[in-house]
Amino acid sequence: MTISQELVIKEYQTGTPDTRGSPGNFSTEELQKLAELWSLVLDYLAANKDKQIPVNSELLQQASHDWSALGPDDEISDSEDCEETTRRAWKFTKGEAGIRKLGSWGRKPKADQQRLMLDRYVNETTQEHIDRRTGHYVPLLPEKYIPSFKYPDSSTRNLREVFWRLASAKQHPDIWLHRMLRSNSWDVNKAMDAIQWVVDWRATQAVDRVNWEGDVNLGLDELRLGISELVGVDRLGCPLMYVRVRRIMPRANQSFVLKRFLVHQFEALQFVTRKCTRISMLYDFTGFSMDNTPFHIVHFLVTMGIRQYAETTSVLILLVDSWLFANFWNLVRPFLDANLSARIVFAKSIDDVRVFVDDRQIPEEVGGSNRFQAVFKLPEINENSQLFDATRREVAEEAWWER
Repeated sequence: MTISQELVIKEYQTGTPDTRGSPGNFSTEELQKLAELWSLVLDYLAANKDKQIPVNSELLQQASHDWSALGPDDEISDSEDCEETTRRAWKFTKGEAGIRKLGSWGRKPKADQQRLMLDRYVNETTQEHIDRRTGHYVPLLPEKYIPSFKYPDSSTRNLREVFWRLASAKQHPDIWLHRMLRSNSWDVNKAMDAIQWVVDWRATQAVDRVNWEGDVNLGLDELRLGISELVGVDRLGCPLMYVRVRRIMPRANQSFVLKRFLVHQFEALQFVTRKCTRISMLYDFTGFSMDNTPFHIVHFLVTMGIRQYAETTSVLILLVDSWLFANFWNLVRPFLDANLSARIVFAKSIDDVRVFVDDRQIPEEVGGSNRFQAVFKLPEINENSQLFDATRREVAEEAWWER
């Protein structure tokens, strides 16, 4: 079942979502295909119940730093000249493993970049920031990550465990298999191939650890700049994510830093889609440049929407006010599948956005009346105390496996 853009727009105009092909509304043929897919999955898991997949994660890389000349109180004030700010903040990066000096761009930073540079330590994580400011290591998480007590080796992941944690941790397992079927045009064999690929990707990239670490090992810049925020709901009641494209700064970060941030965001969204099963996103392209949308990040984002997190989108609203968008769209369009393409709509003004989102839910900065502003708060030393309780975790895991 392939959805059309006309049907998506009609859903929002009438306020009535199309429930065909969704859990609880399967046709006889769709139920048969779901049963066939479960049969293939269970046979696959039985044949590979002891298979361990080696972790080789790009997402867990550590950024290159050289802060030898910086002290805990080496701050940069708002009054400093932006070029001097740039020189001080970037002179510690080195070579291809690090980040190019901003001076090589041949242009001055924009407003958001100026704000970022006020307290700039290249690719610094939340944990590193807290450690630097306090002058010592602050234990926000247990020092050793244990994937599970049944399979404690952190250098590998058990295939069967990865599947069940993925399929059942945030929703009923039928929902995830349904998404794989729908994103593959109800072709059972293609859906099975997609499931195997996603399970292998999650194991190899140690997505479970990205979830476990939360914002502790994310780039602090991405968090405090407010690149993306949950601001409300759309007209169908689906959670609404607002994304400020102009604040994405790939040149200021190593690529894996942004990828880790994106994966963490998508993982977090799975928790808030339990009721609606989908999420809507408002991408604000106001004031963006092509520097904000490099090919490798765009390709990674689109791939996640089609493969790793297939069929989790209700509508993607692209608010565009720049001729540069044509270049961006030429990068994106070749990688979209039919289902995701149908859920992308273009908005030239705030009135176009109101078709999908009530004015009270639209952020004030783009013309709505929603004054919500998220402020990132640094984690505190005791807020993850339950993660240190290994005994209770082991009991909970045993109960989960016995279900």
